[in-house]
Amino acid sequence: MTGARTFEMDAFVEDARAVSVLQAFERCGFSLRSLRSSGPEHVGPCPSCGGKDRFSLNSQKSVFNCRGAEGGDAIGLVKHLTGLDFLDACELLNGRDRPSRDGGDDAERAARREAAEHRLAEQRERAAREEVEREAQQNQYRAREWDRCRALWREAAAFDCNSASAKAYLAARRLDVSRLDGAYLRTHPRLGFFAEDGKGAKVAIHHGPAQLGLFCRLVPDAGSASGFRWMSIGLHATWIDLDAAPKFRPTLVSPVDGEPLPSKKMRGSKAGGVIPVLGLLSSATRMVVGEGIETVLGFARFDGFRADTFYCAAGDLGNLAGKARSGRDEPGSRIRHPTIKRRATNGVMKPHFVPGLEPDMGSDAVPVPAWIDELVLLGDGDSEPVMTRAALKRGCARHAREGRTVRALFAPVGGDWADVAAALEPEMEAA
Repeated sequence: MTGARTFEMDAFVEDARAVSVLQAFERCGFSLRSLRSSGPEHVGPCPSCGGKDRFSLNSQKSVFNCRGAEGGDAIGLVKHLTGLDFLDACELLNGRDRPSRDGGDDAERAARREAAEHRLAEQRERAAREEVEREAQQNQYRAREWDRCRALWREAAAFDCNSASAKAYLAARRLDVSRLDGAYLRTHPRLGFFAEDGKGAKVAIHHGPAQLGLFCRLVPDAGSASGFRWMSIGLHATWIDLDAAPKFRPTLVSPVDGEPLPSKKMRGSKAGGVIPVLGLLSSATRMVVGEGIETVLGFARFDGFRADTFYCAAGDLGNLAGKARSGRDEPGSRIRHPTIKRRATNGVMKPHFVPGLEPDMGSDAVPVPAWIDELVLLGDGDSEPVMTRAALKRGCARHAREGRTVRALFAPVGGDWADVAAALEPEMEAA
């Protein structure tokens, strides 16, 4: 920066520094939807130098990083993407000219701006082509993955096909399976569980019986009475070991480090879908959604298996509640965890933040049709309480409508709704 510093120039630069990297990215003409979002990180190809995942924006720290070049704040991001110098980048971010003319006459500055706009246009064109190519590749992958899901579903037998069936597993968890007709769940007799070895290759580390459920999404259908129909989009698998009380699932460990692996997996997609468990959505006026199948069945027993209710599982909290509003400075986008801290690279302990209470209405979440008058979102008492409560409050806000009752119900601390159902088992047996 040349010329004498002035108060006006300092304020001009500080205004540019105050712009978040997410805003800067969009002011350069790029869409955040071209990047994959994972918490505060937005990752993908660099608009300037390509690649697949070398580029990232961090909304919490408001910095960018490109492994092929550099990193920094919003001003550095604009310089990286456009080739503009420092003050020209500040002008682009602020949307106004600098308070002094030290950077050259108007013609020179206009020429630099025009050259930067030309570079941005070329980058946006290339990014659009690459996005079309990535989308085509992802569609091919999704099609192959769903073909495999369909094959596994066809291979699966009836819900209660053998002694190690899904029905036997749920009954062993002390869940009431008398109301289940098996239309929504199946048993795969010998499903492979695959994990990555030290070289990144997929290897089978277990074969055994598994409970399967379909993730389904509502899509418009003018030919149906409700105007919608279910479309299958993914497959949820729970491996079974009836000798492994109390959860009755096998112990699975990583072939790399011996760390335990979850005995549940999802294939295909779950975003914006649910796993139907009990009831018919088309005739229901009430809907109950929990994370897992066992949680939902446990609550259904506690709930008395109401005939007006559609009981379903979301798979996880993110799908149940949807994402929080993004942006570090957006109100409600995140909340400070009262007890958990994180260690920064310099060793200093800093606050830990979790997704907040304000929903991102553009993100995917479980479908709740307009005819549902009452919605109940279930929280487990053995989940991390701050994140779980924030997610359920966010879900309640997301699905609130005039005339609809929306509430969150939590299982007792330390347990889940399957545990609540187990506590009712003696009463059920007596009946």
